Amino acid sequence: MTIKKKHLLISLSVLIALYIFYEIYPSGFQRKIAEGPSFLSKQLSSYLENNKVNSDPYAASRYRPEDPLYAPLLAIQYGDKEKAETLLAPLVEKGNSEAMFWLAEITYGQSIYSGETAGELFIKAAKLGNPYAAIRLDSRDIECTRYMESHCSEEWGEKGRVILKKLADTGDARAGYALFLHDVMLKGGNRTAVSEESFNVLAKASIDGVKYHYYYPLMELASLYRQSYNYPIWVSSSDTNDNTQVLPEEDREVLKSLYKLPAKNNDAYAINLNLPLASNGENAVIDQDYTDSQILRTLPLLSKVYEYGPAFARKSESNSLALIQGAAWAIVDDFNRNGHNFDYGRQFQIYEYFITNEYNQRFLDKNDLERARELSKQIIETLTPVIYLDENQTDIF
Repeated sequence: MTIKKKHLLISLSVLIALYIFYEIYPSGFQRKIAEGPSFLSKQLSSYLENNKVNSDPYAASRYRPEDPLYAPLLAIQYGDKEKAETLLAPLVEKGNSEAMFWLAEITYGQSIYSGETAGELFIKAAKLGNPYAAIRLDSRDIECTRYMESHCSEEWGEKGRVILKKLADTGDARAGYALFLHDVMLKGGNRTAVSEESFNVLAKASIDGVKYHYYYPLMELASLYRQSYNYPIWVSSSDTNDNTQVLPEEDREVLKSLYKLPAKNNDAYAINLNLPLASNGENAVIDQDYTDSQILRTLPLLSKVYEYGPAFARKSESNSLALIQGAAWAIVDDFNRNGHNFDYGRQFQIYEYFITNEYNQRFLDKNDLERARELSKQIIETLTPVIYLDENQTDIF
């Protein structure tokens, strides 16, 4: 082998080694996660120590019933985009940039031709200073270039970041969380590849958000801790079936208190999504009974058959009326989604499937179904549906 070839192979080997080291070396975010969540319990101690359930059903709601955007966002949550468009249109005409954002959001992706309309609305909202519309127009985001390419530019993304940074610095948790998510997008969707600065943004948003019952950043951070995304490859020893580390007991206790915080403040999204996830797997930090109790307690805030179906099925083992109650809620769920009629719709069919196929229980007879229908009419009078959608969480259940 010639000296020249030998030097070339050595150089190539060094480059490969450096690349591998770069790929497996923990990011600043991972190193901060490795320190554990105890700092959150210290900074949020006054909130965590209060175990009282918030009496305000709308405490964590993005909008309240008296707000102009409450009705259109509720229509979006129930999957009625036509009604939402009708309600949003006059607000858009009045120059409401939030209404523009949501009308653009539900327009985007409806067809390959809808991107032009959505893009124009996002542009209009961004020009009015809406930072969430601006970052939606970032050309580095594939979600923009897929259907709105002619409206996308990196400049819009940077303009949005400037506004979000100013808002986040003043304690706006929604803006801080948006910054973090934008960082993640710039890293190709890899949450653990972002920098220590991004961790600090998320941590600040988590703490700021608790003060105003905005729990998305806190639940994001808790999820990352629970899944133990904090170990560099060379010291990782998998102790669980899903290749994550077993949580230390002290971290488990902190995370348990963090997950309970949005639950007792009526955050319907956290209760119906984060609690069930935190109840499963070998790194579960919340027990199933607690999750079921919170889902059933907050049904007037949000009906989600995928969670209350199993909860009622489990409850029926000790309470024979539970299946009737569950059927009543399924009817209510369909009532809200299907033009306010009491037909047995898709949500009811899903509920029946859970009971008969997933839990192998006998379903209701004709008399029981009639009782469920009558109960559903009473339930409708008690509903206080919350708005869980916001600019950082635009996907409906």
